[in-house]
Amino acid sequence: MKRFNVFTSDRMRISAQLYTVRQIGDLKAQLELVAGTGFADIETIGFHDLSPPQMVDQVRQSGLNVRSAHFEWWEFESRFQDILFLLRKLECHVAVMPWLTPEARPDTVGGWRAVSGQLNIWADQLAVHGVKLAYHNHDFDLEDYQGVTPLDLILAQGNIWWQPDIGWLVAAGLDPAAAIKRYGDRIISVHAKDFDPLAGQGDECWRDLGQGVVDWPAVLAALGNTGCTDLFVEHDETLDHQRTMETGRRFLTDQLCEGV
Repeated sequence: MKRFNVFTSDRMRISAQLYTVRQIGDLKAQLELVAGTGFADIETIGFHDLSPPQMVDQVRQSGLNVRSAHFEWWEFESRFQDILFLLRKLECHVAVMPWLTPEARPDTVGGWRAVSGQLNIWADQLAVHGVKLAYHNHDFDLEDYQGVTPLDLILAQGNIWWQPDIGWLVAAGLDPAAAIKRYGDRIISVHAKDFDPLAGQGDECWRDLGQGVVDWPAVLAALGNTGCTDLFVEHDETLDHQRTMETGRRFLTDQLCEGV
């Protein structure tokens, strides 16, 4: 079959999301495992229970590049200057707001408009420092509220980017390739995560890449027409962290380089 080669340049990287390996130990252990499985680029999550200077030192010692950094809502509210310090020192130009805790999630269109408005303010403040703000979806932000989803309201702000979580799109019953095409001009990176709805309940449904139901050729073809820079390998609750990272990197490498 015909190969596609839109992914063979350095424009899109296969990177590691540290949430996948959060259970194995401290940041140093996580970085060692990720580097040992062949990754050069990572996405961090918060401050990893370290001071900003300590985190900077550990990441620098690892030799890994921070391509993107997740910070929760409360961190944007209370540690904005620490976020700016960390991003500047790590030469990271993308910050991502990954989710809202259940108790903080609005249940009205007006509430979600307020959320999108605050994200808009933070996006403007980050842009002054050369940083883009992206929003990372789950499934709760894909629910329909009077013909519009929370994600629609957030991306209605022209300065907020999108980091699709492919697994959560499928879990919500959406066609990820279609969603990517709809908001292709707002995509900055993705969480490459696989899902099998027949595998069990809750977190039991997450799978290593290539072992779920995601149509990766269609997803990657759709991403080829966006500005996506990174495919972050992720698995929310793996029992074998090294296998998951190695499998994910190898699977995406094969997909991107060889086509289907």
